[in-house]
Amino acid sequence: MGRPVLEHDAPVDAPPRDQVVDRLTVLLTRMLRPDAPVTERTQLMDELGLSSSLGLELLLALEDELEIQIDVEELDEDRMATLGDLADYITANSTPR
Repeated sequence: MGRPVLEHDAPVDAPPRDQVVDRLTVLLTRMLRPDAPVTERTQLMDELGLSSSLGLELLLALEDELEIQIDVEELDEDRMATLGDLADYITANSTPR
């Protein structure tokens, strides 16, 4: 018997957070062509102007690249204020396809 799964644990087979950060950085840079480098502290809406439609496009592209399914039911602006916040959410709320 394994240890109990806690709510804050990443799902089994979720992509590593570093991989999520790397792919988000590449996708955001490709989609939005920002003037400054994209980092974990980059404010997605305030600095990059990420709209809800572009956010959806970003999540769909990430799902395809990492072959995951992201549960967006709990996702709101607070959980995606920065790239790091979004990476945390995706790591905790995704499953392999």
